[in-house]
Amino acid sequence: MLYVADVAVKCPDCGIKFVSKQLPLLLDTGCRNSELRQDFKGSMPQMEHYAVATCPSCGKADWSVSFQPIDEQALLSQADMATHLQFRSAAIGAERRGRDFYNIGLLYLHAAWCADDVLAAPQAREYRKLAADAFRKAIVDVSCPVDQRPEIEYLIGELLRRAGEFEVARSYFNQVLPHLPSRFALMARRLIRLCESGNSEAIDFDFG
Repeated sequence: MLYVADVAVKCPDCGIKFVSKQLPLLLDTGCRNSELRQDFKGSMPQMEHYAVATCPSCGKADWSVSFQPIDEQALLSQADMATHLQFRSAAIGAERRGRDFYNIGLLYLHAAWCADDVLAAPQAREYRKLAADAFRKAIVDVSCPVDQRPEIEYLIGELLRRAGEFEVARSYFNQVLPHLPSRFALMARRLIRLCESGNSEAIDFDFG
């Protein structure tokens, strides 16, 4: 069970104060699926739904931590809308403001995960394509942290596979396989076989 706290915050754009729902304590079981999402196997709600907030006044959406906590009472609550739509709005806003593509990719990735949780399959597929495209650009413009590059190179292929782009994903994996670390290369080979059978389901990540 997750402990959810009401945190009063201030919107950096319009200055409105509102209550956001956040997780003061993040759990890490060490278990990930092939898309590198922490997987609680249904034992508790996924944490990503508490990582985004939307201002109820101006509609600014962003990571919850981007809204400054305040020691004041707030009467308004964060905007009530599907989490995947909040992440989508945050990603669009980030791109318009010229933020780095690595961050934009992470926002679309979280949008895809949250869309999965409410069975919004068409939206999830589209978010994955947008995340993969943003991550490709992040590698080119070097906004992807160096220590995260192998993970992101692997993740691009998996996002494409899960979006149903099987031939594109298979070709991509074959292209990056030679320089992926062993644990990602092992998973990539398994995912290539899933591409060949037209399987877009997530599987457990094998850490070897």
